Amino acid sequence: MNKLYSSSGLIQRIHRRVRVRPARSLITSSSFSSSSNVSAAIKGDSTLAPDTNATPTPTTTLTPPSVTLYQYAICPFCNINKALLSYVNVGYDYVEVNPLSKAELKPWSGSYKKVPIAKIENGQVNGSTDINQALLKNDFVIHQLEKKWMNTTTNNESMSMEQFVSSEESVHWSQFAKDKLAPILYPNICRSLSESYQAFEYVRDVENFTGVQKIMIRGIGSFAMYIAASKIKSKRNITDERKALEDAIVRWQEEGLDNGNRIYSSGLSHPNLGDVSMFGVINSVAGLTAHDEVIRDRDDAVGEWYRRMQKDVLG
Repeated sequence: MNKLYSSSGLIQRIHRRVRVRPARSLITSSSFSSSSNVSAAIKGDSTLAPDTNATPTPTTTLTPPSVTLYQYAICPFCNINKALLSYVNVGYDYVEVNPLSKAELKPWSGSYKKVPIAKIENGQVNGSTDINQALLKNDFVIHQLEKKWMNTTTNNESMSMEQFVSSEESVHWSQFAKDKLAPILYPNICRSLSESYQAFEYVRDVENFTGVQKIMIRGIGSFAMYIAASKIKSKRNITDERKALEDAIVRWQEEGLDNGNRIYSSGLSHPNLGDVSMFGVINSVAGLTAHDEVIRDRDDAVGEWYRRMQKDVLG
């Protein structure tokens, strides 16, 4: 259930620019073209020192990728992508999609009508997994990550792109976030019709929705999500949605964080993609009752990890 919003009729497709952190200077390089060379050059690898007698090499500028994310504000899958974008300091545009009409997607997305969808350098990428994969192949994103990891080690091991993306822990918890934790959130934020209505409160601030559209989304959308959440409970044999959510969080604490012996599931001093994905899913419901009851005031290893991730991702 990867989606939620769009707008109907002749809708203004207003793009909002998200500046996840203060804008950074463009990165210029003259003697490297790959991400590994970027890292080596920054670390002062003598093999890449400029030859003062050589003909000057044309400079290459690493610029942030152009990203437009089509989303629902409370969609956990969308928030996985937003967490990564914020973590690597890449600003992005976003378009809130009307969940009833999906009019923002119909003119261009083909048969795919779910969110998230991203336009990355004007290319369409569907789904949270493929969006993150596309971002993690971008030279600017790679450079931003490698810059975070320079000169930082834990137990004589440093973070690398392979560990960040492909380690056993990263793959396992990225999948857990999408396949286990995210679906449990829907029954928790739509536990009752009133809580489902609360979950759709964000539409009040969506500039490209008309007043009538906002009323319809909150009324029809909240009822539809309440029914859909009930079906998820039945499909997953959930009798107590809060207990199911708490059990998932406890599993993350016990297995992912080793009951606090790890500050991140990576076991290092920096999070991996699994940490980022778990944070994105949990943070998608910030401000809602489920978040307040299960996450906000925790004083255990998960609470410490969550506050640490808020600082890492949101600044």
